[in-house]
Amino acid sequence: MEARARVLAIDAGRIDYKKAQILLQKKIDPARIRLLRHYKTNGKKAEKNKEWSRAMAFYQQAEEFSTQPDAFLANVNEMELKMRQKRMDILLKQKRLEDDVWIGWSRSYEAPHGVDAKDMAFLRGRESIESLIEDRADRSYREARRYLNKDMVGVAYVEAESYLRLMPGSEKGQRLMEDVRKDMPKKLIVRALKKNKPVKHVRKKRVQKERPVRKSDVTSLMKKGDWKGAQSAALLYRRYEGEGADKLLKEVDVGMRKAAAILFEQGSSAFRREHIDEAVKLWSEAVSIQPENSEYVEALRRATQLQERLNLLRNDGK
Repeated sequence: MEARARVLAIDAGRIDYKKAQILLQKKIDPARIRLLRHYKTNGKKAEKNKEWSRAMAFYQQAEEFSTQPDAFLANVNEMELKMRQKRMDILLKQKRLEDDVWIGWSRSYEAPHGVDAKDMAFLRGRESIESLIEDRADRSYREARRYLNKDMVGVAYVEAESYLRLMPGSEKGQRLMEDVRKDMPKKLIVRALKKNKPVKHVRKKRVQKERPVRKSDVTSLMKKGDWKGAQSAALLYRRYEGEGADKLLKEVDVGMRKAAAILFEQGSSAFRREHIDEAVKLWSEAVSIQPENSEYVEALRRATQLQERLNLLRNDGK
């Protein structure tokens, strides 16, 4: 679209105006339309399959290549709403189930018939559960405020409802819910509270006992450059209280960051040489080692997007 905008900005009096218009008609617009159709079609497919986040990503790219982006922007907003609704529905169901269990536990510490109502063991058990419930409620309150500040109102509602369920008489909880409801989009629906069915306890299959990990197992994986394997092994080594486990984990972490940085730099070099496939491969490896690095993730996203577009245009040209 940038190339198209530049051509359209060329003054009709310039000597290269006609050539620019031919380039627009023969190359730029056909390529733009092919990409637009590709993303529109895939967006519709993803939407039909109720893959809201994928559909939203496709529509966002279609919007980029459209001369009438408002239509696709409406699709993007619709998919985002559906995704937010799905997220809220699932989290509400899960949170309500968890809260019911916690509240049920608090009622389990009533002194039974034949035991003094003020029996110390039952009182202390109840105090312990109530303290844990208070901690859970406090966390829900903090999380609700945090999500509200990040404009994630659906999740904020989940946490606010949980807080009020655990602390029903709280005035600050009521104020929190008022703030959440004030920012809640009208089309975002809060499902009715349904009584949860009792959870069936399924007998677990016997799991084979893990072999204790040795320090040499970790260092061997590090030497091979298998950093994800080394990290997993180091965590197991610490679980078995291996000597110097924390220090070993730090060494693995340092090694992972160095290895990811090398791969990222190699990918950057390949990208500068316009070797897109190689850059995608190297950056994918860097992200697999350090998925929390936003710079690596963003570079891979842009390169993958470019790779997809180039491949689409090459294949269409055949």
